[in-house]
Amino acid sequence: MTILKFGQADALRCRFGISPLWETISAVRVLNGQRHRPLYSPWVAAKADATAGLELGMLRAVQPRTGYTPDFLTPPPKASRARFETEIARVRSTPLHQVRAELIQSRDTRNNPGAPAINKMLTDPAAAREGFAAEIEAAWHALIQPDWSLISRVLEDDLAYRGTQLTSGGLAKLFDDLHPALTWADDRLITSQFREQDRELEGQGLLLVPGVFAWPYLVLVTATGYQPTVVYPARGAARLWSDAPAPPDPLATLLGRTRATLLVALDPPATTSALAAQYGLALGTVAEHLGALHGAGLVSRRRTGHQVHYRRTDVGQAVVDASVG
Repeated sequence: MTILKFGQADALRCRFGISPLWETISAVRVLNGQRHRPLYSPWVAAKADATAGLELGMLRAVQPRTGYTPDFLTPPPKASRARFETEIARVRSTPLHQVRAELIQSRDTRNNPGAPAINKMLTDPAAAREGFAAEIEAAWHALIQPDWSLISRVLEDDLAYRGTQLTSGGLAKLFDDLHPALTWADDRLITSQFREQDRELEGQGLLLVPGVFAWPYLVLVTATGYQPTVVYPARGAARLWSDAPAPPDPLATLLGRTRATLLVALDPPATTSALAAQYGLALGTVAEHLGALHGAGLVSRRRTGHQVHYRRTDVGQAVVDASVG
């Protein structure tokens, strides 16, 4: 196991971040090991055409099923909501000595089948760095960017939920259900999945990054020179890859089919624009129906930056449940 040791300053400097770069790399890992990740089978099938022309050989070589993947490919995000363009620029600016050192560490992972390919990369670290960036960009545009509005909905909802836990119960409550491999005790975060050296956070705090493509794993970044980071599975990710359920007939009779459809669709929470795009409705129509549902106490709304996310209230959930029973 690995232990992260918190001081008083670290407890105050825990923060969350959303990273499109992490999502991209994680999605590629799912493709490389899909038979071990059945949750994502519908997504893999849906992306078959998009992945057919992708060249991901370099990324595949440094993503052994178990073992080390170079951290420079996924530097912990500096902003709470990072932009892909900013993150890929950081990959391209990685010092070459760091690229080389991390490639060697990945190559030397036990039984890494990508070792011969990595040896070729080591002959020209600058070309390797650019090659990785090009593969990541192609994967972003083919796999993640078209669905980013839906993916970010899940990530934003997870952040809101975790923030409420942190505010109401501190770090103990936050880590209580973040992941089964995590345990909080005596100002220490114990991770049972890893065999890294224990780490004093020394006032840096801990960055927590939810990942739609992370399930069921936990990723821990403790290397010197990086912000200590934990990447964990976001709540509600499984619902992204299943068809949106149709509203039960009794609910459609009670509320009208469009209004009932929107109420059922708020799992995970969503914005007006996301719902309009998902169902092919005018923004004004969605806004009107959500306003009516809010007025009836069936949905609540929460502002995040410039967006307003709607979610079912307990009353709204009870109405949905009653219409099914």
